[in-house]
Amino acid sequence: MGVHERQQRILAELRLHGSLSAADFAARTGVSPMTVRRDLRELADAGRVRRVHGGAESVDTPAADTAPHGAVRHRPAARTVSDPRQPAAPLFTLGQVSPDPSYHFPPIVESAAQRARALGGRVVLGVSRYERERESHQIERLLAGGVDALLVTTTVADSFEVLARLAELTIPVVLVERSVEEAPIGDALESVRTDHAAGMVMAVKHLVELGHERLRVLAYDTPTTPFLRLGLDRAVRRLGLDARTDVIEVGETDSTGDALQGLLGRALADGVTALVVHSDHLAVDLTGVAVASGIQVPGDLSIVAYDDQVAELAEVPLTAVTRPSRDIGALAASMAFDRLASTDTVRASRHVTLRPQLSVRSSSGAPR
Repeated sequence: MGVHERQQRILAELRLHGSLSAADFAARTGVSPMTVRRDLRELADAGRVRRVHGGAESVDTPAADTAPHGAVRHRPAARTVSDPRQPAAPLFTLGQVSPDPSYHFPPIVESAAQRARALGGRVVLGVSRYERERESHQIERLLAGGVDALLVTTTVADSFEVLARLAELTIPVVLVERSVEEAPIGDALESVRTDHAAGMVMAVKHLVELGHERLRVLAYDTPTTPFLRLGLDRAVRRLGLDARTDVIEVGETDSTGDALQGLLGRALADGVTALVVHSDHLAVDLTGVAVASGIQVPGDLSIVAYDDQVAELAEVPLTAVTRPSRDIGALAASMAFDRLASTDTVRASRHVTLRPQLSVRSSSGAPR
């Protein structure tokens, strides 16, 4: 644990609990009491803590003394040096609402939980399964349990009712893989998400550099799809692509073998030599149908998947745009922790986008 991270953790503990024992903190974090005392001295010199015998006190009213969202907080006492048998109480609790326990979100949840543990806290999960009523229930359940901050992935990109509820809260809220840029509410909420428009530009640029001039995007209708459209529009303008380059939305009923065969046939008949496909599952199925039909991948048709959860497992390992899922989760937890530790009264909201990466594999090549 570096100096900055250690001092941020001290500030967070003081903000949440009001006081801190140097010996207890040293035992729980595995650093020397001398190091903790030096940190407390530096923080006190900067006016951020008040030194007392054996430790420090917060210069502010601890957040744990009030429950702004109506929750009653019952925090067990932290483990002391003299009572090593008791498990250490978490310094803070992050409530995380995720729409799906599978596919794209597990690495986000896992990395958020790992980051929280590294900072002395924990994550409590609520799953909405893309149901708005269930999402609201999970948020209220976590608030009633006394969480100190929320990480929320809304069921859809424009859940204005949910954003309005989150904007009322006085605890930190970080939207995960969602944006409030176009929303009429929620200006004070923070967010961290993948720059999907940049990811689409990345995929198209890769194919153009290989010599493809006629492309098509196949995509399920998800909260990601509008950003993919935006990226495609940018790529068409920047790279001088055929203006007919478009996005074809695919429904669940279009993922059968016959339907996929039809999508492939129409693409080839239109002179398309490369596809960008969202998501991986669709791209994997499409590749299997193409190969079984005698279509050479690449050669007759290059395929780039968008997501990269299972793209490498396709019959022809798929080139894919790789989301920074683990970075998203870790950063979301860090952003919430920063707010818990901060004593600043004026704070601009942060909206962070992370660029995905392109993982080049066997499915993309020069057209014949």
